[in-house]
Amino acid sequence: MSIELGWYLSSDGDGAHIGTKFADSPPGQETFARIAQNAEQWGFSTLLIPISQVSTHYSREAPTWDSIINATMLSAATQTIKLLIAVRVGTVDPVVFARMAASLDQLSGGRIICNLVSGGGGVAIEEQNFDGAKRVQRAEEYLKVLDGLWTQDTFSFEGSFYKFKDLTVYPKPVQELRIPLCLAANADAAREIAVRCAEYALFWVNSPEQATERVDEFEKLLGASEKRLKYVSRLQIVARETEEEACIAAQEVLSKVDPEVLAQRGKEISEFKNQGAEDPLERTKEEMIGPNLWAGMGRLRSGAAATSGPAIAILGSYEQCAKKIFEFGQAGIDLMILSGFPLHSECERIGRHIIPLVREMEREADLEG
Repeated sequence: MSIELGWYLSSDGDGAHIGTKFADSPPGQETFARIAQNAEQWGFSTLLIPISQVSTHYSREAPTWDSIINATMLSAATQTIKLLIAVRVGTVDPVVFARMAASLDQLSGGRIICNLVSGGGGVAIEEQNFDGAKRVQRAEEYLKVLDGLWTQDTFSFEGSFYKFKDLTVYPKPVQELRIPLCLAANADAAREIAVRCAEYALFWVNSPEQATERVDEFEKLLGASEKRLKYVSRLQIVARETEEEACIAAQEVLSKVDPEVLAQRGKEISEFKNQGAEDPLERTKEEMIGPNLWAGMGRLRSGAAATSGPAIAILGSYEQCAKKIFEFGQAGIDLMILSGFPLHSECERIGRHIIPLVREMEREADLEG
């Protein structure tokens, strides 16, 4: 079985470095279309379009675009790549979103997947006192409302958070049955909801071994059910001809961090600079948490920034990175969303040098099996 490889859009622009005040290429139609079209051209099946209230790569003042707006724009700028749209439950009414997503599915020719995020980070005032249990319960109702409105001509619902009677939503999705639903499912309660209501479950993992554990947990919840969940995770990637070149490239991504941005992340410039060796090659090696797995971005990403995206990167030569991706596929990951900086050009590097190696490893494994 082949692992699907997806790419990451960003919502705050693009550039060769993170931690600067602003992106080299600010968010906009040209920046986002270039990333999406390059990812499509170089063999990625899916594009994750994230939702962020503030920039996760640059300063708080850096502009951040909305996921639904971006998806609408890119549905017309691409032809084949699937658009995995992140939407934070609680910020868009599910009845409104059901129509928006179905319209997008029509516009894109059936290429939409909806990624529902139930964790904290909403902008509404009531979110400040909204505990995790309530968020998860609301997420399940949200999923059920979408399903009902997309699959039934007239739909009524009565829950703790959403109540309505005899509503209709048109257009309906182009895709058979309905738009696939993906739930961010790191917490136990969210996993159970994904098993009941979603087609995809997204979770963070730091190694193939941890991926195996997560997949096993979901499979136990599925039990004897005939349902098949698809498992999604996300990692950064730094790949070069040699591992040494990749180590140096990893440090280059963090080489222009602004002290004000660090302070916004709750970090001190002295802490950022002085931990570990000064030599880029040696420092990267000190920050490895496993074979070809680098945790150095954790020096910048903390607090909300750390929970909104991975701080772990696959790092090494093209052969080493391909092998690590292959290992995640063997561990049960169906879709791996990757990202590297700059996003628009690193997707070409991965598509040109790594995807063919992964496919060759899969073919060899099939022949041996």
